[in-house]
Amino acid sequence: MKKKIQTYTRRSNKEGSIIQRSDGRWVAVATVGYDENGKIIRKHLYGKSRMEVADKLSKLTNRIETNTYSYTNNKTINDLMTEWLLIFKKNQVSPRTFENVIRNYNLHIKSKVGNMKLEEVNNIVIQKVLNGMIDNGYSLSVVKKIKFLFNQFFNYAVENNLTKDNPTTKTKVKSTERKIYNENENSYKAIPPELREKFLMCLENHNFLKPLCITMMFAGLRTGEVLALKWKNIDFLNKIITVEKGVTIVPKFNSEGKVIERKNVIGETKTACSVRNVPMPDILLEVLENHKINQSFKEQTYNNNLTSPNSFVFANNDGSLRSYSGTRKIFSRFLEKHNLDNLGIHFHGLRHTYSNMLFEADQNPKIIQSLLGHKSVKTTIVTYNSIDKSYFKKATEILNNKFTKKTSYEDLNNEDIDAKIKELLLEKEKRKLNNLII
Repeated sequence: MKKKIQTYTRRSNKEGSIIQRSDGRWVAVATVGYDENGKIIRKHLYGKSRMEVADKLSKLTNRIETNTYSYTNNKTINDLMTEWLLIFKKNQVSPRTFENVIRNYNLHIKSKVGNMKLEEVNNIVIQKVLNGMIDNGYSLSVVKKIKFLFNQFFNYAVENNLTKDNPTTKTKVKSTERKIYNENENSYKAIPPELREKFLMCLENHNFLKPLCITMMFAGLRTGEVLALKWKNIDFLNKIITVEKGVTIVPKFNSEGKVIERKNVIGETKTACSVRNVPMPDILLEVLENHKINQSFKEQTYNNNLTSPNSFVFANNDGSLRSYSGTRKIFSRFLEKHNLDNLGIHFHGLRHTYSNMLFEADQNPKIIQSLLGHKSVKTTIVTYNSIDKSYFKKATEILNNKFTKKTSYEDLNNEDIDAKIKELLLEKEKRKLNNLII
């Protein structure tokens, strides 16, 4: 005997006609207007539950009452979000950030819900998108960016009466991400100590890469900062490099949000903290002095001004600004030529190497933060302080030297061990202070 489907005749205020069909689905019928002949135009809304259909009907009623139904009726989420991105979001962020926003939107939102209507995207739909990203191995930071994008769009939709509420507020994403340490994973971003000498030897006969790489490696400059350097920023007398500008890639978009052109331009540094004075060690001072001499010889050959105060330190032979991509290609060819391409050496790793050498010298993290131009010391400690097994060996050797051979661990009680550790820490702090004074 076929099970009888229960139907409801009573309904809430403005709920319209909601019934359950013979196939189990729920449907609502709402009047959305009249055609040119005065005939009623009805819209059917379907869902798996009465609550789902009632929610869709409530949103539809709101759009009809606020006269936005005709505007959104034939538009998909992709139509509405693309319009919002290009009109509002584009002017709120930098061109490079907007390019990343468009990329994330196309990959995670457009591909999943782009063809859906506005009233069809509820908290369950958005939660499934976020859960799917986590299941596919995307980092928590990327997942949060997608949730933030959903949230911004639906706030805009609510403010403009395109929908009744923001479903993103009912979704959940964990606040922190717990990563499992894998000792076999190569997370050492700096050039390892055992490869540094080899790398410098390979640079020896490269007139362009040698001064550029050593500037990044011994002054900690970003790629854009080193390319934007001018000779007026190099104070040979006081051994100081002044970082005040940076090269950035600015994309240009068409009406659909696609990149049609990229330009290298001189702009402000990454953050306000990035404007800084960096002291030059002797190795860098000597290399830059020789580089300026070589540039003066080139001036006679190419008949260009390459050593004036406003000339770029690492300019092309015609004096023009070098590009990101061109410089990286030269670096990649250099690594291949010297069989360094499979050793995990990257252009930005030179900046990491600078910070690591300072950490290895037991420098204060706040000083390293200032030299790198970081806004937060957390970035300096967590991201720019790679740890390899030699650190643990060094720490063990310090303890071995402090505890004499005549004293065994078995002979020490807990109080003795605590006293020794406090003594060791006190001496280390004194040594740091002495180094700073010197």
